[in-house]
Amino acid sequence: MSASSAVAGKGTILEWNAIPVVELTSISGPTETMDTIDVTSHGSEGAYREFVGGIKDGGDISFEGNFIKGDAAGQIAMHADFQAGTKRAWIIKMPGWVAGKPQIAGNGYVTAFSMSYPYEDKISVSGTIKITGKPVLTVS
Repeated sequence: MSASSAVAGKGTILEWNAIPVVELTSISGPTETMDTIDVTSHGSEGAYREFVGGIKDGGDISFEGNFIKGDAAGQIAMHADFQAGTKRAWIIKMPGWVAGKPQIAGNGYVTAFSMSYPYEDKISVSGTIKITGKPVLTVS
């Protein structure tokens, strides 16, 4: 049995409009999906349904982190873009990022932006980016 080549997520960066969003504690996605089209016919072998691939959806990216009031080009800009409905470029830079690799990138809209103010804890921020078009994964 060989040793794992897995990489820890620590150090992943989400950029919004070419600016890193600071102090994020969790980044998830994108969650890409593809619709299927039922093409079953009387001639389908063994009376099993048959499908072909349909339209793809780039999915969503979700994020959580510490709210930083001074992050004008990151968190605050994302909120302004949410309110204005502005599409921006995003990039997720994975640990070990060098010269554009490994990363996944595309365009999207902030579709959710939320803050939490617990009495005995930090103020936090969370949100969702809806991807428009095709996300591009670059690993080598």
